[in-house]
Amino acid sequence: MATTDQARDAFVDRLFDAAVDAMDVFCVYLGDRLGLYSVLARSDSMTPGELASAASIDARYAREWLEQQAATGILAVDDPSKSENERRFSLPPAHGEVLADPESMYAMAATCRSLAAIGGILPDLVRAFQTGDGVPFEGEDTIEAQGDFNRPWLVGSFATEYLPSIPDLHRRLDDGARVADVACGVGWAAISIARAYPNTVVDGFDLDAPSIELARRNAVEAGVSDRVTFEARDASDPSHSGRYHLAVIVEALHDMSRPVEVLRAVRNLLAPGGALIVADERVADQFHAPADMRERLFYGYSVTACLPAGMMEKPSAGTGTVLRRPKLEGYATEAGFGATSVLSIEHDFLRFYRLDP
Repeated sequence: MATTDQARDAFVDRLFDAAVDAMDVFCVYLGDRLGLYSVLARSDSMTPGELASAASIDARYAREWLEQQAATGILAVDDPSKSENERRFSLPPAHGEVLADPESMYAMAATCRSLAAIGGILPDLVRAFQTGDGVPFEGEDTIEAQGDFNRPWLVGSFATEYLPSIPDLHRRLDDGARVADVACGVGWAAISIARAYPNTVVDGFDLDAPSIELARRNAVEAGVSDRVTFEARDASDPSHSGRYHLAVIVEALHDMSRPVEVLRAVRNLLAPGGALIVADERVADQFHAPADMRERLFYGYSVTACLPAGMMEKPSAGTGTVLRRPKLEGYATEAGFGATSVLSIEHDFLRFYRLDP
């Protein structure tokens, strides 16, 4: 049993380590946003001056960033004893996959980007805690980070592995179906489905106009803009009733102020025999403490991002990131779905639900 002094010292050490790690996150954010990792990934090694020239940044800032990255072990340096402007820095290939390849299953730059975005709204969160108001989940960093966080598995597995594991939906999509991607964000789910199922058409809906603009660009670059449309509008438009054989909501239900209303609207979108797939956080069915690292991460996002976003409209369900299975099943039942099941899809962070009318 640790003494009070030992427990205090251990807690100080924990917070100090967390502060050092936070500095790594912020410096990775800079390297990501300035394209420094991409530049380094294309070269064997670079001096501060060479990086500054290639990335169009100030040479003094380049040197300080390179030294920090080497000091923390993210970059390698050829000879630390060389003069400050002659040292050559390189990005190890293993680190390059994590920081410079947005479609790698090991990509982490988006996570660092999202944490940096949260840092910018902390004063707003203080006020929200005092008033009960919400804080919008918006801005370039936030939008792109959310999209890039899910991009690897959406592009790499969703329509090539996960959906084919659901035989009836796979057959329908293969034959030709119409799919609604609700709260589509920057569009990777819709793009993935269109790529894998050339006979299927996908409509993406999101109320955030900047996300829709980026989704449209992504669809053009992916070569599927002829079968994927994105609209900044509410998916509950009555003109869409009964049109869709499949609807998907990817990691967005817990952000919604009125999730039951959204689920009810999506149920109305479905044609006879249609189904809704919801991907949301893989958390324990009941609260427990202390929690594992995954649930600690989700609670952190809930306090600082997802719950405040969900409190923007009133009345609000106030769900938060930690959407447990019984809560989601209750929402589905209240929305009029007849059956909710958990799909046998393995994902480290998400659980996949099938909702049938």
